[in-house]
Amino acid sequence: MELKTKVVHPNMTRKVTLMNDDSGSSTIQKRQERLIHLIEQLLKDGWTRTTLSEVIGVDFSTVYRWLKGKTIPEIDSKNFQQLAQLSGGDSKTLQLYLDGEISLSAYREGLERTLVEKVKISKTLTSDMIKKEVLAKIYSLDPVDIAEVISISVAFLAKRA
Repeated sequence: MELKTKVVHPNMTRKVTLMNDDSGSSTIQKRQERLIHLIEQLLKDGWTRTTLSEVIGVDFSTVYRWLKGKTIPEIDSKNFQQLAQLSGGDSKTLQLYLDGEISLSAYREGLERTLVEKVKISKTLTSDMIKKEVLAKIYSLDPVDIAEVISISVAFLAKRA
């Protein structure tokens, strides 16, 4: 690997890591593929990109970039630790999975062991997460669309009563 300085702005520079061979690029690509697979499994488990981003503590677009293989979290970052905890492991086991040293099922075994303990907590969190997600989406709508959502909700509640 070679570090080169790139001028971003006349008053700013940054170090850019350039790969000299395909093996480094291939390793990064394989890590990205494993991360995509992990996130896809979380989505199949019922998480949404929004709830994942909220629990991990990142912007929605960050999870989107991870899912599209554009970026991966730095191993020593808080994001990496939060993703590990959410997905059933810790930073060390997540790193082993992303490096291809353990399978996804072996990595997620930690999740299975603690699942029973978290059921009551997750039911409460899930309801709160759904509320936050719905409100965030409502806030992004035009006022006319918000009125329509309210009207449909009132009709729904009237039928349930």
